[in-house]
Amino acid sequence: MHVTADILAERIKAFYPEFERYNLSLAVRDDAAKNAWVVAISRGGHRLDTYIEHKDARNCLEGRECVHLSTQIGQFVKNYCGDSCAT
Repeated sequence: MHVTADILAERIKAFYPEFERYNLSLAVRDDAAKNAWVVAISRGGHRLDTYIEHKDARNCLEGRECVHLSTQIGQFVKNYCGDSCAT
């Protein structure tokens, strides 16, 4: 399966309702030097860049959860969308 930034971003948003619930922004780009996708999550002035290896991105697109990303999203939500975020 061919992976593109747009396709990967849509799959990530479909897996993680936190993006809509907390109005998180998502940007995905390829980092060929690291052989990985850069996933940038932001809200307000806060930003997290995390990497998904190309093979893990393919797994994500094939319907399996992006495990590493789950941890990162959970931590971002905990740090920046705690009690102050509207649900």
